[in-house]
Amino acid sequence: MKKVITDKGFAEDVKYWIVFRALLVALSLFLVCFFASASSNTIRNQTKDEVLNTYLNAVIHGKIDGISDSIDEDARFDLKRGENVNTLYKPQILNALKSGENIEQDCQYTKTVLQDDNDISILKVEMKYNDFTRIEVITAQRAGAGWKITKVETSFK
Repeated sequence: MKKVITDKGFAEDVKYWIVFRALLVALSLFLVCFFASASSNTIRNQTKDEVLNTYLNAVIHGKIDGISDSIDEDARFDLKRGENVNTLYKPQILNALKSGENIEQDCQYTKTVLQDDNDISILKVEMKYNDFTRIEVITAQRAGAGWKITKVETSFK
């Protein structure tokens, strides 16, 4: 008769070692995922010109990169059509700009600075199409260390 000698203590040590390694792998994966999601998503403070150019690139050229960061959360967009004024807010404007992504407007445009102070800048942009002209008065204000679009008034003639 064969006698099998087992070391019960050795078997339990192996089980604990396997559980320890599994926990170590799980902890490592958790840390990798945590630090990957904590990548630098900080918003860089934009200058007045960067904010205005980002907005114009979105409206005229369909280039929407950075547009969400350029518009203030409480920004107001008034669209005047005759006697009617429709007021839109950031989420609605972002959706409209996204729907026109990479679409170049067939217009000639001119920019006129109406006001340019340390804390506020107002820019008038006239976009001339074949049959009409779209006029936007864009207000950018200092927001902390950077600038944001806070109001846009659009009219047509």
